Amino acid sequence: MICRALSSGWDELLALEEGERLCSRGWDLSLLLFFPNFYRVGMANVGFQSIYRLANAVPGVACDRCFLPDPSLQPLLDRGEELVSMELKQTPREFQVLAFSVSFELDLLNVIRLLLWSKVPPLARERGDNEPLVIFGGIVPSANPEPFAPIADVVVVGEGEEALPSLLRVLLEEGETRSPRVFQRLAQVPGVYVPSFYEPQYDAFGRFVSVEARADTPLPVVWSFWQDFSEEGNTVPLVTPESSFPGVYLVEVSRGCPHLCKFCLSSHVCRPLRVVSRERLLGYLDTPRSRLGFVGTSLSHHPHLVEAVEEAVNKGKSVTFSSLRVDSPLPLLRVVSRESGRVTFGVEAATEVLRERVGKPLPQDLIMERLLYCVENGAEVLKLYFMVGLPGEDEEDLEALVTFPKRVLHLCRRHGLSQPQIHMSLASFVPKPHTPFQWCAMETRDGLRDRMRRVEAGLRRVKGITVTWEGPKWSLLQGLISRGDRRVGEALVHAWTSFGGNWSRALKFCNVSFDYYLHREREEDEPFPWEVVDTGWRRELLWFRGVSSRK
Repeated sequence: MICRALSSGWDELLALEEGERLCSRGWDLSLLLFFPNFYRVGMANVGFQSIYRLANAVPGVACDRCFLPDPSLQPLLDRGEELVSMELKQTPREFQVLAFSVSFELDLLNVIRLLLWSKVPPLARERGDNEPLVIFGGIVPSANPEPFAPIADVVVVGEGEEALPSLLRVLLEEGETRSPRVFQRLAQVPGVYVPSFYEPQYDAFGRFVSVEARADTPLPVVWSFWQDFSEEGNTVPLVTPESSFPGVYLVEVSRGCPHLCKFCLSSHVCRPLRVVSRERLLGYLDTPRSRLGFVGTSLSHHPHLVEAVEEAVNKGKSVTFSSLRVDSPLPLLRVVSRESGRVTFGVEAATEVLRERVGKPLPQDLIMERLLYCVENGAEVLKLYFMVGLPGEDEEDLEALVTFPKRVLHLCRRHGLSQPQIHMSLASFVPKPHTPFQWCAMETRDGLRDRMRRVEAGLRRVKGITVTWEGPKWSLLQGLISRGDRRVGEALVHAWTSFGGNWSRALKFCNVSFDYYLHREREEDEPFPWEVVDTGWRRELLWFRGVSSRK
């Protein structure tokens, strides 16, 4: 029995959407696209909406959507009521393909729950011939497919806009989704990883050694890049007030980043830097919508962004940004500060020395000058992101996390400026695959918690500064999923099938150790599970870039 309350909730959300609803009522291949988080998060994700548009543009394909249900509805699903899709009002088992767009490591937990609520076995090996084909895509499973491998039938590695049309054409040509011939053909599509064709190898002590591939199967799988991004561009087909960016028409301005901060996954895998053409960027301003949101990993590197923002303002439109670099062009900072009243910067480390070590060499004086400039030009809120537990971090760096925001307020007073609100967000450093820090150890839970509490205590009584931080418990799980192998995925499935969602107990039961996966430095020649994927980086170069930070 479908969950009627969920179906009604979808109808209420559909009624608020503006734009082009794309799902066809007739099809040769039906696909249900999941965003394994809440609706407001998924509809603010340009990549998710891009795949929705792209899949529906393939003749013969109908692509519907589904999201993590509201917490108030989840007990109904736990009691046996079934998920239902937004537009077609079908259960997931009625679709031929279930596709998950995963942007955050912790959403793997939600994927498992969604499959259970869909009445689809979460382990790929337990699915029968009549079950839907389960596909994963997004930066998280692309960077390291192995924790997803026990669950996935197929993983799209890299940018889905490049590989997905070819994958869907194979399924349309075959007229089925789970035959051996289908899997064999899918494994030959560039950027497609079929986990069942690969077998991880472990030594006598349970340490990962290598991956062996079936004959005529590519190893490694090469990351796919959307070749036509600059010309075609990317926008959301649907706008809703229930998004995390309410009523904002989101436009992807750039992909890739030339700065290559040593901790950053996206800059190392989403290469090269690509920006939409000037004509297409300015053409976005012709939308009848009054609110625009420019997103991208390196917005300030678009040579015509300032021109586009000023033109948008002249047309009476408001413009928001996902985040900017502190060293962005002054005209851009001026417009953003004046129009939105708030700016968001990733400072990452509070000392110049540590920023240099992690590959973000911004002088302290420059940062202070730019923050003051934003306040002078109307910014009332400064949102600053920092990381705790970075390689090479010492006592001076921790103390600087307390003095840094205080100095900003002091300089504002000294220059006769109104005092801004400083929102300081602390995140735990997680060593990501395919980066120079992939050999680094992650700080322990107690160590991270103690450091964050010290910063919070040092700023608790300072008016105008608020400090928020993510619990280290969840950061460690993020690290485990980011850096794990198939045993991690198996254990997390057991968390929901055998331990009532208690992933900590499941990890212990399955002998999955944080010490092994996270809390140890790796040797230069140690193999990694994620090297089943080739992002184009030579291992030697990553090691060379990272070793200086670990001395």
